[in-house]
Amino acid sequence: MAFRKVQNFDAPIPGQSLTHELGARPWQNPPQYSTLEEALEFYVPRLSNKNFVGRMIDILERGVPITALAETMTLGGVMQGLHSIDVAVLLNPIIVEFMEGAAKEAGIDYVLGDTDGEDGPDGFVLNKAMEDMKGSDIFDDDEPEEMEQPVSEEPTVGLMSRRGAA
Repeated sequence: MAFRKVQNFDAPIPGQSLTHELGARPWQNPPQYSTLEEALEFYVPRLSNKNFVGRMIDILERGVPITALAETMTLGGVMQGLHSIDVAVLLNPIIVEFMEGAAKEAGIDYVLGDTDGEDGPDGFVLNKAMEDMKGSDIFDDDEPEEMEQPVSEEPTVGLMSRRGAA
């Protein structure tokens, strides 16, 4: 068995994700849209935007499954604190139907992506498509409202208390 001579030291330090203060990440705060209806009111105008539809059609023509694109979008919404993962799971079928209708309207061949992954897209094509979507303004149209910071109780002093708690 051959070992690599050079080790990869560019990886994050184990536990690094746990070093931020509680509530410093968007997904650690209450979501901006807590119901399916509120989240749909956020997504539908953005999904029907001409610029987004054009980019989406280009990506679907490359063979990226509609389900992969929808799941990526809703996962991004979860990571930005727009909605919870539960709402994302409920949103995915609706967004897939919306995108499928747009693809049919454009008259392109598309992959739905409802198989078990046997005919998955090439990793290079998927990465290129996601890079193209980064420039999309689906999440950047309007600034999110300033969210109230949760009021926390005074922490107790102890071995596992947060820094500065004493």
